[in-house]
Amino acid sequence: MKAYLDLGGAAVNSAAAVYAHRLGADELPDPVVFREAARRPLEGTDAVVDGWMQLAGPSGPHRPYQDSWGRLEEEGRNGSRPQGWERVPHCGDADCDEVTRRRDVLGHDGLPTTTLCQRCHPAMRF
Repeated sequence: MKAYLDLGGAAVNSAAAVYAHRLGADELPDPVVFREAARRPLEGTDAVVDGWMQLAGPSGPHRPYQDSWGRLEEEGRNGSRPQGWERVPHCGDADCDEVTRRRDVLGHDGLPTTTLCQRCHPAMRF
């Protein structure tokens, strides 16, 4: 669908008019054709990754990214020290909590939120 709606850098007077035309019932490709294309066998890297996911099963033995973010969220909720805190000295900033290594900031929506300290939270050190 993205390729179908891409204007390709064309200079048009009204992108909305182009989209309205392309999304018209008489212009859209047949949904049955799209479904059939989605059912085609996977090839190359897609097939390899799908094979790995099938071996791992629905819950899988290890999900590093999900586990890591879940752990960080839990540490923030319960106010505990982050894993690896002893290796990274506290930055000393008054806005940074020495125990949790988190800062209270205003989010993009203007509401207060808590974020990891970029300078001394162990998860932010690479």
